[in-house]
Amino acid sequence: MNLLFIPSIMNRDWSRLNTLLIVFAVLYACVLLSVLIDLFFGIKRAKRTKIERTSLGFRRTITKLTSYFGLLLMLSIADIVASVVFKMPYFTVIGAVGIVIIETKSMFENIRQEEKKLDELQKLLVILLENKEEIKALITFLNSNRMEIHK
Repeated sequence: MNLLFIPSIMNRDWSRLNTLLIVFAVLYACVLLSVLIDLFFGIKRAKRTKIERTSLGFRRTITKLTSYFGLLLMLSIADIVASVVFKMPYFTVIGAVGIVIIETKSMFENIRQEEKKLDELQKLLVILLENKEEIKALITFLNSNRMEIHK
């Protein structure tokens, strides 16, 4: 496949140029989709752990998208300039793959963080069950002192 960008424009080979633009669109869409999937898992984790979802978190997602698309745009421009030498948009492909890998790692971190919270809760419940007699005594003591304070 020969996708040279500048030569395609100079030779008015619009079908080749159209193919190149589709490749760029697919790469940008993959990055957008990976960020949205990470956002979905982040919101899901926040709901399960009862963490308040604020505009700050959503702004971070917008900032992330802005940074990613800015980087992809610069890489795309580099690919256009380098199209005199390279036949494919290698820089944009490498950048998009790297961003998708980062977002995939972030998604798995969200999933692991959720599992970690459940493990901590299980350990706490075990400790509470092992010390239930001491907890009962403490509650009884606190209740008897509270009665004396209200008198």
